[in-house]
Amino acid sequence: MNITCPACRSAISTDDVNVSTDIALCRRCDKTFSFAELALASTAPTANLSMPPRGAWFEQYPGGFRVGATTRSWGALFLVPFTCVWAGGSLGGIYGTQFLHHRFNLGTSLFGIPFLLGSCMLITMCLITVAGKIELTLRDDQLSIFTGVGLIGWTRRYLWSDFSLVREQMGGSNFNSNRRGPSLALEGKRKASFGGSWNDERRYFVLNVLRSMLGGTPSLASTFTAPVFR
Repeated sequence: MNITCPACRSAISTDDVNVSTDIALCRRCDKTFSFAELALASTAPTANLSMPPRGAWFEQYPGGFRVGATTRSWGALFLVPFTCVWAGGSLGGIYGTQFLHHRFNLGTSLFGIPFLLGSCMLITMCLITVAGKIELTLRDDQLSIFTGVGLIGWTRRYLWSDFSLVREQMGGSNFNSNRRGPSLALEGKRKASFGGSWNDERRYFVLNVLRSMLGGTPSLASTFTAPVFR
């Protein structure tokens, strides 16, 4: 098994690995890493960056790149009908009857607030699973991570130079910290987690793109045109 330092990309000798303490030392940059995570990264599936899976895209240009994937999921087939029943039944019964009879009841309205908040959360999840996306954009040293639908969403901004490696982690992303499935994490001076809503194929594609960009691979822009997400 070939273990590579995620910071300087040099090979780590087996003499510098302590399996019992889960430590791997890179003598070139004098940094230590988790051996288990490096071993997992070395065996992770690779991807052809010029052939993104359906629902993913990648574009490299002078001074940066754009990579992302849709968060569309078959789970929407269950979530959307459930939300219609939940929101329609609870909000219609609590607030709809008040509008229908032109009569405001403070106690009933306050009682309905948890149902209102729950409905808003479910509607947001429906939008994410039907038409959402997560996209990373780098221009010079400015990295933005967008999560949302269309132009509406949440954007986090970082310095690309603050990151030295990317890995897959178990647990939620910054957008969904309670999720127990796998997500991606950029790490270094700062940490940014994302991609918890992607399926395996899209997640591994973006993982390989980011590893390549952190490793400084040659440009693919001349041979690859990124698909447009709508």
